[in-house]
Amino acid sequence: MRLTYDPELDVAHFRLDVPTDPSLPDRSAVPDAPAAGAHIDAEFDAAGFLVGFEVLGAHLVLRPDVLAAAERSSRA
Repeated sequence: MRLTYDPELDVAHFRLDVPTDPSLPDRSAVPDAPAAGAHIDAEFDAAGFLVGFEVLGAHLVLRPDVLAAAERSSRA
């Protein structure tokens, strides 16, 4: 598992595995938000296997020590 966090956007991304066929796009499912202002997207590969999660408003639902330990990412 790989965890990255972009503090500027407050987005954490958990990647469990890479899609079995990288030429096929990932699919996403959107459950109810766990806390006001937070949003979690489940990411699936083309075969329907769970490959990751993206957490928007990450500081609202993840402990500070988890975010501090995450690899930093930037979308700029």
